Amino acid sequence: MKNVIELKNLTKVYQDIETVNLKKITVQEGEIYGFLGPNGAGKTTTMKMILSLISPTNGEILVNEKNITQNKNYLSQIGSMIEEPSYYPNLTGYENLLVFQKMLGFDKNNIWPTLELVGLAEEKNRKKIVKEYSLGMKQRLALAFALVKQPKILLLDEPTNGLDPAGIHEIRELIVKLSKQNGLTVFISSHILSEIEHIADRVGIINHGRLIYEGDIDAIQSNTWIEIGGDFSKDNIVHTLSMINKVQILEASASQIKLANMSNETLADLVTYLIRNNYRIFRVTREKESLEDIFLSLTKED
Repeated sequence: MKNVIELKNLTKVYQDIETVNLKKITVQEGEIYGFLGPNGAGKTTTMKMILSLISPTNGEILVNEKNITQNKNYLSQIGSMIEEPSYYPNLTGYENLLVFQKMLGFDKNNIWPTLELVGLAEEKNRKKIVKEYSLGMKQRLALAFALVKQPKILLLDEPTNGLDPAGIHEIRELIVKLSKQNGLTVFISSHILSEIEHIADRVGIINHGRLIYEGDIDAIQSNTWIEIGGDFSKDNIVHTLSMINKVQILEASASQIKLANMSNETLADLVTYLIRNNYRIFRVTREKESLEDIFLSLTKED
């Protein structure tokens, strides 16, 4: 698959302090790449370097396999939501986008379809000026600025800030639709890890400017185990389970046992065995490691 964005040995140094040091990151065509890290980890700085808003100290940035220093036209293919745009507070959302389109020479016919896409085309919002917008409406308008020129690549920094749960869900579904149906490549940062886990194809976690984890979401979800809740206080449950083949004990207490993952058939046999041996069982679940688990483990300060 074609690499749409490539970062190679990318560094940024401010006043002798290295804020970004990324050996290699690749974002593939049509995928949603979740870019995660604590505040101050270097996420926004990296995005600004991709957009040529700040210059790297060293390294290369390639967009569509071309070095951005040799091809400034690449920006016409990228829509971005890095910081809140400079709105005209006394103009409507449509009028703000019209000014933007005229400045950049893009088609004004894209404006209403874009406002409809982000949920700002309802009649009640058409004449509302931006200074009367809620924070969530301003987030939607910022996303409209990123989409109105119909880009091939989206760079989104915390796109759901200020939205209520329903709004977050709508934006999440929109991002997935843009990627999977329209073929957009999305490079998105967020502190809402569960949202990234729901929509991303791959994730990269950075801390202190360095990439400390990168992987497919499917690989994260494959780390699975079994938890059985019950009354295991009457005797040594570890000894009892050690007599059973295909069961690996991870943790055990008087009220819960944690076991390595197993097939449904083996799990059913195990539960039947425990019940027949007079263990009272009240819960059986298959748990999995979450993106948040990995994030907290990797970014934990010693």
